[in-house]
Amino acid sequence: MDQSRRSFLALTGSTAAAIWLADVDALLAAGRHAATADAFIVFSAADAADIEAACAQIVPTDETPGAREARVIYFIDKALDTFARGQRNEWVKGARLLRSKAARVDRAARTFADLRPELQIAVLASLEKDKVPFFQELRNAAIAGMLASPEHGGNFEKTGWKMIGFDDRFVWTAPFGWYDRDA
Repeated sequence: MDQSRRSFLALTGSTAAAIWLADVDALLAAGRHAATADAFIVFSAADAADIEAACAQIVPTDETPGAREARVIYFIDKALDTFARGQRNEWVKGARLLRSKAARVDRAARTFADLRPELQIAVLASLEKDKVPFFQELRNAAIAGMLASPEHGGNFEKTGWKMIGFDDRFVWTAPFGWYDRDA
């Protein structure tokens, strides 16, 4: 596994999670929705396909599962129906922006999801370079959906935690501290 990918996700995940983890009840609902949903609440099918494709470039599937396997798109969709409701318009505009950028780099592409992976990355890199606010929202949401506690939304089947090697035992037992006693 690429250590820099782990480090990047671990560092930015805490920031992104802090932004998106404001309402625990809504997060619980987002997590339950992400685990079981097969339809979208806020996104159209076309918008969902483009946003999911973008998230899959931010946290790609390689030797480990990525944003698709973590069902990040369903987490974001539910978030936009609950605690992030005020951001709906930005996401609809963002999906439109992805489609318009896709058409500029490949006239045959009708959607961002239709682009070849290298062109998807080029589009996302241009959004980041141009400091388009939607890109930051997209990245934060992808990382939050990937790393948020499954109990609080996102991270379907602990996909993100497994990817970064996080051991989710929140209670530690002996021999914790044994070396102090024997010193």
